[in-house]
Amino acid sequence: MSDSATLAPREDSDSAVGQEAAGDAAGEKAVDRYRTWVGDHRVSAALLAGLVATHLATVVGYFMPGIGLPQLDWNRINGAIYTPKASPDLQFLSGGIFHYVDGIVFTAVFAIAVYPLLRWRSTALGNTLKGLFFGTILATISVVFMIPRVYFPAAHVGFFSHNLGWKLILAVYLWHWVYGLNLGMIYNPPARDHGATPVADSRDSLR
Repeated sequence: MSDSATLAPREDSDSAVGQEAAGDAAGEKAVDRYRTWVGDHRVSAALLAGLVATHLATVVGYFMPGIGLPQLDWNRINGAIYTPKASPDLQFLSGGIFHYVDGIVFTAVFAIAVYPLLRWRSTALGNTLKGLFFGTILATISVVFMIPRVYFPAAHVGFFSHNLGWKLILAVYLWHWVYGLNLGMIYNPPARDHGATPVADSRDSLR
């Protein structure tokens, strides 16, 4: 066999590389289209992000014993606050409703008040970091105020809930990081082009 025959590229390998490149390009275009949709429909995107992020974090809270951390059942914890005299099943239901509403409301606060204040670039990574930062803030509020003062005021859990152990504190932060991660990935608008003239404005100027 000649050297030229040995070194000649195979057509099927070139085709596979081309298909992979085309698939990557299509994936990037899909992400760009989604991010454009988020930028054009921020309210709908915030509602979607709040629902998905809250649900995924809630599921992770139930699975935490699998990695050696305490289970976080925010549905029942909230239910005991909102409907203290109800049955366990009703507490789970009422607590779950308020829990999910809280998650969506906090997402609205993030999208309206917090996101515009964070000056990181509005790239996919930058928006994810914004969500993680917001999740860290919520986790800190939880261990500093909500757990000691609202959920278990008579338990003397101590400052930063330290009497409950480091595993509980880690679980709370991990829960909110899952929430913040999904929040930032789903509520992921592109950066605004401040130098561009909006279409509506340009039309009005021609009238």
